[in-house]
Amino acid sequence: MLKRHLILLFFLFTSVYSGLLAIGNQSSGARSLALGNAHSTLFDVWSANNNQAGLASVKGFSLGLSYENRFGLSELGLSNLNMAIPVKFGTFGLTVQQFGFSDYNENKFGVAYGKQLSSKVSLGAQVSYYLVSVAEAQTQNKDAIAIELGMQIKATQKFTIAAHVFNLTNSKIKGDFQERLPMILTLGMKYDFSKKVFTLVDIEKNIDLPVNFKAGIEYHPVDAFYFRGGLNTYDFHFTGGLGVALKSFKLDLGFSHQTYLGYVSQIALSYSIKK
Repeated sequence: MLKRHLILLFFLFTSVYSGLLAIGNQSSGARSLALGNAHSTLFDVWSANNNQAGLASVKGFSLGLSYENRFGLSELGLSNLNMAIPVKFGTFGLTVQQFGFSDYNENKFGVAYGKQLSSKVSLGAQVSYYLVSVAEAQTQNKDAIAIELGMQIKATQKFTIAAHVFNLTNSKIKGDFQERLPMILTLGMKYDFSKKVFTLVDIEKNIDLPVNFKAGIEYHPVDAFYFRGGLNTYDFHFTGGLGVALKSFKLDLGFSHQTYLGYVSQIALSYSIKK
């Protein structure tokens, strides 16, 4: 019980008083978590939040739901809903995230768009509305609008590079505590060794923190199963997980381990209409 309260107090303190929102540029999808949150080169329904350029390669309607549990505390739960909606001139995306509990919660509502400019180049963008609610505060609801931009380039048949900018406008949450959204720059690379194995790397720079090197590998031995692993160098930790695909449905599980705080786990279910 003491550990539970200490972890909760730690997160509330860092979120509210240091001005760093927990939800920030939080990844979507257990696949991403299992791959060390290296996701800038991926394309799936979770691209609506992770790198909007990936939406351009999603050709069928897709819906994704996920829930992340941090260190066994329901108060630190993160829920995600993502959607990809292809149209004739590109793919629209919707993303909704909620972190926290009744006394303190952070919410993100985003509208995204991705488009292929050529057979090799895709671009994407997102406009997000952030809403923070703090019980007992003089101003309970505080908000902000942030912009994200993404790009993916299929350099060769096996090699993809990507870039993503989160909070291009360097927006801050309005309110008493001067919360702010981080500005984060990401450069990513992905190499397909075969149809069964790929590895990927993201080099991420939060302008207020050290560079974070993220890396992951996915092994797809048979049609229905995926095995994944990864790591982060900043706050060094390993990640892992697996995926199961059954026709139009896909179930993903991911986890990471923080040395002093414990485990983060996530479950995600997605549905896609394949064309």
